[in-house]
Amino acid sequence: MARTQPGWADVAEIYEAWYQTSRGRRYDVLEKGLIEESLGPARGRQLLDIGCGTGHFTRWFRELGWQVWGLDLERKMLSQAKQLSGNDIVYCWGDAAKLPFADKSFHFSTMITTLESTARPEKALAEAIRVSRNGIILGVLNSLSLLALGRRVRAISRATIFSQTRFYSGPALMSMVRRVSRQLGVRAKMRISSWWKGPFGQIPLAPFFVLAIELKE
Repeated sequence: MARTQPGWADVAEIYEAWYQTSRGRRYDVLEKGLIEESLGPARGRQLLDIGCGTGHFTRWFRELGWQVWGLDLERKMLSQAKQLSGNDIVYCWGDAAKLPFADKSFHFSTMITTLESTARPEKALAEAIRVSRNGIILGVLNSLSLLALGRRVRAISRATIFSQTRFYSGPALMSMVRRVSRQLGVRAKMRISSWWKGPFGQIPLAPFFVLAIELKE
């Protein structure tokens, strides 16, 4: 019998619980620190959180002072996000590869572990570029990390949410950004960062890294 592949809708109710574990709390602080540093001050600017899931980061962006919209393709995730959020966040259903917004509608867009699970990552990246004026923040699960390796190994013996997840290395993701931005006629200035301070430098083995993309015509 074929294994049923779990989807993000299947983990909607327990997604937030992971952030209450010891590892989840530690990673949450580290990841948010990298993202906030990359975004800079909010100053009331507009931000689209693409693939917002249960709104974990979307709510945090609002706390930082951003005017926030959240978008996701999984209705169960969106339902959970709406239950956990106030009325000052706009959530909408939609596909990252076909965003229902006009060009340059937002100052920034974010995709926190979104490219890994979207069916058309290059199209999703192109759409994020299209709707953003100033830049994009990508929070990414690193393919070179031991954490990613462990998740892939476990997915061999049993179906998990990571069975069909892509993991990107820093160089591979930056190559994709260059290719897509070039096709769109946009200059993309990139900066990659991680909290990892291991023996091989900052990025190679980090479980998570942030790629900040500054957009210029």
